Amino acid sequence: MKNQQTFILGLLTVLTFQIVSPLHGQPAKSDYIRAFSELGLFLSMEYGWKESITPDSPRFTEPNKFDQYFRDNLMWDSTKIDQAKKKSDQLLYGVFLGSLPWTPLLSHEDFKSLLLVNVELVAINGLITNFAKAAVGRQRPSSYYGTWEDEDEGNLSFFSGHTSHAFAIGTSTAMMLSRSYPEREKWIWGTTMSLAAATGYFRIAADKHYMTDVLGGAVVGSMIGYYVQKRTTSKYFPAISASQTQNTTLYSFEWNI
Repeated sequence: MKNQQTFILGLLTVLTFQIVSPLHGQPAKSDYIRAFSELGLFLSMEYGWKESITPDSPRFTEPNKFDQYFRDNLMWDSTKIDQAKKKSDQLLYGVFLGSLPWTPLLSHEDFKSLLLVNVELVAINGLITNFAKAAVGRQRPSSYYGTWEDEDEGNLSFFSGHTSHAFAIGTSTAMMLSRSYPEREKWIWGTTMSLAAATGYFRIAADKHYMTDVLGGAVVGSMIGYYVQKRTTSKYFPAISASQTQNTTLYSFEWNI
């Protein structure tokens, strides 16, 4: 599945450099340098030196009662866990990562700038997720219980990378599309968050993660998605950011009155 991730990120890179953007939303040269430096660091970590920081033995092994309860109730039968894993991969690589090149087309904002936002979003979330996994060193349930035989990353359970990427991309995309289609905001958020939650559910069903791994990934991913989208909006689309600030100020004033 890493091949799909590389292809998608490569496509984002090509599109970002090739498509001419309107004057109202042109990132500076330093923005490109920063974003693609982050992407390069993430890819070099993912395909190069990630193994060197992966703990040889787990720091946390036995699950707590909370995680044990949800594993007992949400894990699929041993004959079906492979299906659950495939579904989580399909959601991450097919829906979330796969949507990165084309969801900006649905927005009324500058396509090239939004592509750059997506590049930086994936890079930042990937770096934070991988460093956290290595620092915590929690044993996966599939490794602890021997569910899967080929467990190359058995000590990288907390937090769920599939879930953090899904919520990071889902949050950022929902914020982006809600600006263009405010009348459909509830539907947009409901769809993206439901798909992200389904990704986390299938990771538990496949016995790849515990509930706290998924919850941690959801919280961190949502925070990163919000931060990256909010920061880049204020920089690439100052008129939109100013309008949002003005609306918030007016609302506060009217409320106080």
